[in-house]
Amino acid sequence: MRTLLSIQYLRAAAALAVVVYHVLQWRSGGFEVGRAGVDVFFVISGVIMWRITAGRPIKAAGFLWRRLTRVAPAYWLATLLLAAIAVAWPAFLPKVHPVPGHLLLSLAFVPHLDPAGLPFPLLAPGWTLTYEAGFYLIFAAALAVPERARAVVITCALAALVAAGLLLADPVYILGANPLMLEFAAGVWLGRLSATGALPGRAWGLALIAAGGASFVAMGAAGWRDELWRAVVWGAPAAMIVAGALCLEARGPVALFPPLLALGDASYSLYLFHPIAVAFVAHAVGPRPWFFIPLALAAATGAGLAARTLVEKPLMARLRASTARRPPMPALDRRS
Repeated sequence: MRTLLSIQYLRAAAALAVVVYHVLQWRSGGFEVGRAGVDVFFVISGVIMWRITAGRPIKAAGFLWRRLTRVAPAYWLATLLLAAIAVAWPAFLPKVHPVPGHLLLSLAFVPHLDPAGLPFPLLAPGWTLTYEAGFYLIFAAALAVPERARAVVITCALAALVAAGLLLADPVYILGANPLMLEFAAGVWLGRLSATGALPGRAWGLALIAAGGASFVAMGAAGWRDELWRAVVWGAPAAMIVAGALCLEARGPVALFPPLLALGDASYSLYLFHPIAVAFVAHAVGPRPWFFIPLALAAATGAGLAARTLVEKPLMARLRASTARRPPMPALDRRS
């Protein structure tokens, strides 16, 4: 299965949007819409999970093992690195409290409240991975049903989880049982449509990308956000952009841009390690000089690329080598 270049480019853009948002948090804030990079990631995750399993006799155990070896090693290392820095240098990120229980729950992808009562693991961006973990469990269970019914089963399970979060008292809602989970379902359906060739042509693809992008620009300019309706306010434009990218892929080749492809490949490491890199720059030069923003962005990008090459890929390869005798997953999974 060929690499979906447009999806890799979207991963790069989504990760950079989140990084810019976090860099600006060291100053006066702003660019709230940059957080919507997470919504794009959630939709993409649904697409990729469908495409790497469609038409293949994949068992739940094998699927979960591939997910674990893809997601966990780099996250564990980034979390442990941040914990060690926080112990040695408490002022590095004052809101990070590496108490044992919090650290262990974070490493185990268990949704919980941190020592300050907030729904974040020790490495704050890891909150999205607890959502991903829940989605993976639901998807793995759905592999037991016929493929023709799988998307419906996954959607119903995610909707039931959201309903539980709306009906039960907090912290169920803020720990993951909320409408954000439906963004994975949107990705699953887009993945199904793309796998069956049911998506429209390039003109529709360009229109969807333009409409979704314009929605983000308008909301960013207006400073408008709504956490309760985030799955609609940011999730819908995210789904439109991902759908548009898949339309382009389905109707002809997408131009190759090696630097952007490399950044897309490294988007997960960039997402995990950028808070540490940005914090080092902030402590080294301060957040007020004009060059802080470009320097922080460069440091975050460099850290992401280095971590992808030196940490993420080698650790994943070593873990997967232990199960090399099992039938391999499709080639697309090397970046999923």
